Amino acid sequence: MFIVMFLRWLRGCVKFRAEYGPVERLISLCAKNHILMWKCRKTDHVFTGHTTVNGYRRMHHLAREAGVRTRVIERHGLLFVIHRYRKRAGILAGAALCAAFLIMMQQFVWVIEVQGCKDLEPQQMVNALEQLGVKRGSWKRSIDQSEIKRQLLRIVKELSWATLNLHGNTATLIIRERTMPPQQIATGVPANVVALRDGQIKRMEVSNGRSILKDGDTVRAGELIVSGVFEDVRGITHFVRASAKVMAHIPETITVEVPLEQQSCILTGKVVKRNYIEVFDFKLPLFLYKKLEGKYKLESWQNTPELLGLTMPFNLVRENYIFYETQKHTLNEESALRIARKKLDALERKSWDGEILSRSLNAVCENNKLILKADYVIEADIAKQVEIPIFDRSIQNTPKKIR
Repeated sequence: MFIVMFLRWLRGCVKFRAEYGPVERLISLCAKNHILMWKCRKTDHVFTGHTTVNGYRRMHHLAREAGVRTRVIERHGLLFVIHRYRKRAGILAGAALCAAFLIMMQQFVWVIEVQGCKDLEPQQMVNALEQLGVKRGSWKRSIDQSEIKRQLLRIVKELSWATLNLHGNTATLIIRERTMPPQQIATGVPANVVALRDGQIKRMEVSNGRSILKDGDTVRAGELIVSGVFEDVRGITHFVRASAKVMAHIPETITVEVPLEQQSCILTGKVVKRNYIEVFDFKLPLFLYKKLEGKYKLESWQNTPELLGLTMPFNLVRENYIFYETQKHTLNEESALRIARKKLDALERKSWDGEILSRSLNAVCENNKLILKADYVIEADIAKQVEIPIFDRSIQNTPKKIR
């Protein structure tokens, strides 16, 4: 329906009134001569409706034949707008320049879309395209799609396939990520198993090598647990890649400090809004500049407008400056302890992978701050493989050539 109304507006239409005569005869003559009419109404002896400019001209002659008087009430459409401002050449020139500017801007890339990302971040691919010369404001004819595809596969090793499609002012990058093979372990290189951290060994599962320590022994970080070197009954030395799973109880400590004097932000209710038009990374302000005084936080939004399905070659940027004031207040010990416990819980979740067996807390107030100290005993695997360096003495003892 909108398209029909828009086409009628482009061609021009009028609202007319017919009276003083047999209006029904006029309607019959218009239907016989294929004159289009819409939004027709009849009240008492007056008939109103809409028709095209050409249709009204033909209707005017038919009205004389039917003995009906017609008169134009309203005029709508592009033709009447142009006629109204025909003496103002600046408006027409500005409209023509605006249309030419929009047509020219369609030859540049303004929107970059990335499809097919699973593990990779879309912004990483946008940065890679920008490195190859594809960014907002790039001229489409300067973009070699096949070359971009080849260079992109060379730069981003995680890609197995990629293609770049240009449609309108949108560049769409479609990728397929590569399934990376698992890291190959050099099983032929001999190695020992040492302790990653201090602790007490509770159980060991040795799959290869000779155990040096046993369950219940305490161990220091870097100490040998399973050796990859051993002798058989015939006295022959063997080198193997020792492997084991060593579960141990490990002591850990976390300390959290919370100042009792805190600063809180109170909104004043003052908000300053500023709008920009961004073209080619340049911001054109739509306001009169005035220096901002006071403390504020900035919120920014960016939007790319569209007109009739076409993306406009500029962005609308809106910035809100929200002003606030800081106020100092003192926490009591109970409130500070609650904050310290929340921080402690967050640190626990990202500090270890092992299971927490026990935890003891101790909170004290010193130097106007609350100090929460937590002692833990966790159970985790402390096994770490360390390769054994082997040197060939025959190569070392080979005399160098004398020049």
